Amino acid sequence: MTPKQPPRLVGTGFTVLLLGLIALAAGEIGTIFQLVMLLILSFAVATFHLVFRGSGFFAISLANFLGVYACFYVFFVVTNFPDASPWSFHLGFSFPILAFLGGAVLKRTELQSIVQSERLRDERHLGRTFLWLLPVSIIGALTFLVPEHLSEQQTVTFVFLAAMASLAVIVFMASRDIAVFLLDSGLLFEEFFQSAAKLLVPAFAFFTFYSLQVIVFGCIYRILDRYTDDPLFLVADVPTTITFSQALYFSVITLSTVGYGDVVPLSDSVRVIVSIQIVSGVLLLLFGFSEIIAYTRNHKGRS
Repeated sequence: MTPKQPPRLVGTGFTVLLLGLIALAAGEIGTIFQLVMLLILSFAVATFHLVFRGSGFFAISLANFLGVYACFYVFFVVTNFPDASPWSFHLGFSFPILAFLGGAVLKRTELQSIVQSERLRDERHLGRTFLWLLPVSIIGALTFLVPEHLSEQQTVTFVFLAAMASLAVIVFMASRDIAVFLLDSGLLFEEFFQSAAKLLVPAFAFFTFYSLQVIVFGCIYRILDRYTDDPLFLVADVPTTITFSQALYFSVITLSTVGYGDVVPLSDSVRVIVSIQIVSGVLLLLFGFSEIIAYTRNHKGRS
């Protein structure tokens, strides 16, 4: 059985949310670049929505791929080419995306059949699928060798645009293999969420028991501290009576065994209760995962 495509509204909403988050977070290069980046990414996703109709899962995978590219690009620019001309950041960002779009449009007949097949590639060759990453990685690595004393902005800008243009050529040549990779990623993405949807019932039950432990132990901490003369907790290195919200917070970090150290028990009696909560929390995790796995196996046998 092939996985169903996600609703168009869900795919669009996911795309907008992902690209919006990346655009808002990429503030190191400048506000104008944030806007340009969002426009280019939106244009790329919208183009695939128009050229390849009915490819909801493919568009979601494409949005994720472009998001990963945007994250690497910001790191690439900030680390190796901070002195390049600001306008080159906008141009360089668009090179690989426009190259991929151009290659996809030229091969749209073949890609359309791939997008609409809704099945994983039986003839997939991992070597060919990821072969294009090798020259991309080499070019990226070579940019780290750009001398730091290269201070002329024009020279830095030229090297930067040359590197991005080289990446664009590679992406254009490998557009078909990239599209196959995105399709398979989208299908696996859909299958994962279909499997995750079947776990909602046991996951909700586990969350119920987990939150019950948090609340019960949080109330115990608060009650003990409230009705004891001396403070039982150290908050920000200051002995103080904790509030109910602080007690719940301490219960959460104790049950998760995180232990930030901002809230510390001072009394031996509280330390005993903390130990009990940690042990019971570990047992809850073991029991919860065991039940979820058993639930999954039973439902697979019935399907």
